[in-house]
Amino acid sequence: MIQNQSPTLQVGYIVSMADGLQSFVYREVRELLAQGVVVHLFPTKVGPGPYNPDAGWPVHRPSLPTLLLMHFQSLMTNSYRYLDVLREAFLVGGLMDFALAVFVARTAQREKLRLIHCHFGDHKFFVGYFCSRLCDDPVSVTIHAYELYNNPNPRLFRRALKFVKGIVAVAEYNREVLCGVYEVEPAKVHVVPLFADLPSLTRAKTEDSSRIIVLTVARFVEKKGHRTLFEALGKLPENYEVWLVGAGPLNVAGLAKAIGVGDRVRILGRLNDFDLQESYRTATIFCLPSEKSRSGDREGLPVALMEAMSYGLPVVATRHAGIPELVPEILVDEGDSEGIAQGIARLGLDRDFREELGRRNRELVRTRFSRENVVRLKILFMEWAR
Repeated sequence: MIQNQSPTLQVGYIVSMADGLQSFVYREVRELLAQGVVVHLFPTKVGPGPYNPDAGWPVHRPSLPTLLLMHFQSLMTNSYRYLDVLREAFLVGGLMDFALAVFVARTAQREKLRLIHCHFGDHKFFVGYFCSRLCDDPVSVTIHAYELYNNPNPRLFRRALKFVKGIVAVAEYNREVLCGVYEVEPAKVHVVPLFADLPSLTRAKTEDSSRIIVLTVARFVEKKGHRTLFEALGKLPENYEVWLVGAGPLNVAGLAKAIGVGDRVRILGRLNDFDLQESYRTATIFCLPSEKSRSGDREGLPVALMEAMSYGLPVVATRHAGIPELVPEILVDEGDSEGIAQGIARLGLDRDFREELGRRNRELVRTRFSRENVVRLKILFMEWAR
């Protein structure tokens, strides 16, 4: 008896590769491929970074002649739909998104993709929305954080949310914002935390007891709470120092100097994967004092927190956005430099406690941010695919 087999699930991923793939996107794609899902990458931006597509991963980037040809072909084969979507893009300020969407739509048809998925509800989502309008492939999106508060096109974002087949929220907090502020149907939003690898090597077993290294891995922007961290450092003994991994517009060196702790702040900048792992292994404590920025920007569920916890690091963080869903302790209020200092000091003075908290953090990541989350994502993709 011959049994009918369902066709291979082929999904298009619209992502940014401005600095390579983001670590969580790389892990997610790698795991989906291991589970038999064929993932085609459509980058909106491309640049070098620590996480790049593996050899053999389908990556689609148009040359200008190819893009122009596909626009001409779309106009000739279905002029009514092409012009209708073009008109909509013009009215909502999405012409650049429409330009790339034509390439994605025609490539999706050629490759017989069954779903278009977008990471972040910004221009990548808008490309996916117009792509779906052009070719009828269903579109879904993973919402992270900033797009909920500082979206580059709020009008188009709301329109796309109503149209989308399904939404993945990385935290329950984001789901509440989507359903409350944006009035998205609750049944459309599914909370699926990101997948985090457990490193085979955890923290270094020997520590220099003469100094306490407080590590922060974050973009240099206001919402990451660098000012609060530096103010907390000023309340701690001289053997406490802060290591910063990241880059961004905020002048963290000038800020640390102005607060009087410049000589105790080490700025490592962007690190490759190996050096980042060594930083996690070397640090004594991880701290991320996130806070709402003056522009209203907030976190979602910071990947760096998951990574730090996976290395068995104890964490001091704030009661901000989705962070309490990840970090059971030590949590303080936003902007509370005294509370941050007390939390760091408590861990710095009690090695047994910080090691126990680190073990609990690692176990939490193992159980709540495992490969099962990617299995759940695959099941959703199968439900949403055409």
